[in-house]
Amino acid sequence: MAAHRRKQRTAGLQGLVRFSAVSLTVASAAVATACGVGGPKNDAAQNVSVAAAPDAPADQETGAPAPMAAATASASPTAAATSVPPTTRPSPSASSPVAERPAATTKAAPRPARTTAAPAPTKPAVKKSAPVSGSSGFTSGYPTGADARGAVKAAVAAAEADGKKVLIDFGANWCGNCKAADRVFATSGVGALLDASYHVVKVDIGSQDSGAFGLLRDYCSGEGAYKMPVLVVLDGNGKVVTETHSTGNPELTETGLGAFLRKWA
Repeated sequence: MAAHRRKQRTAGLQGLVRFSAVSLTVASAAVATACGVGGPKNDAAQNVSVAAAPDAPADQETGAPAPMAAATASASPTAAATSVPPTTRPSPSASSPVAERPAATTKAAPRPARTTAAPAPTKPAVKKSAPVSGSSGFTSGYPTGADARGAVKAAVAAAEADGKKVLIDFGANWCGNCKAADRVFATSGVGALLDASYHVVKVDIGSQDSGAFGLLRDYCSGEGAYKMPVLVVLDGNGKVVTETHSTGNPELTETGLGAFLRKWA
């Protein structure tokens, strides 16, 4: 039994050697043919080697495929190498999602609240002794070049209508006493007396106007110089009630002028 097994192994090895020789002869003939070396001698050698190869024992037919596969793999290592698919590196996909950084949200700094500026303190209005120009028609100063006679005539007509008196003030803009009298007439107390009882006409005699002096002589016929201001009071008919050229001026104060106006109203 053991001898039979050894015989089988020896026959198998011999068959493998013969198969390898045949395969080597076939491969050499194929290389020669590809290189254009083939001819009648090579064909004969190929036929001889194939014919000379003994048949493998029948009991070894089942073991032949394994040596053939091994021989084929050893005869063509390139094919074996190429049968393995090459390892490919994964290419970066353009569509792969890229981690995006969240956009930094910046909050606008709050604006400072507007503050309303406090209103500037208002200074109290200073009361000035403005000239009284009420129903009496009094104004400070003496109008130069005015129609004195026409103004007196209009005042007499108004006095006749409302029962008031006419006060004619003869003076000059450069006269100190005249300015003092104007300040008193401009006060509220004396101004109220003028508005209540008189129509005032002021005549400038400081500019040497002959018409103004003629009017003054019409109402003051006495001799001597005229001490300004000269005050003449007329009634509604234009007749002289009193004049200070002959009687003298009262004190140019609120008390003196106030008493004068109340007396002849």
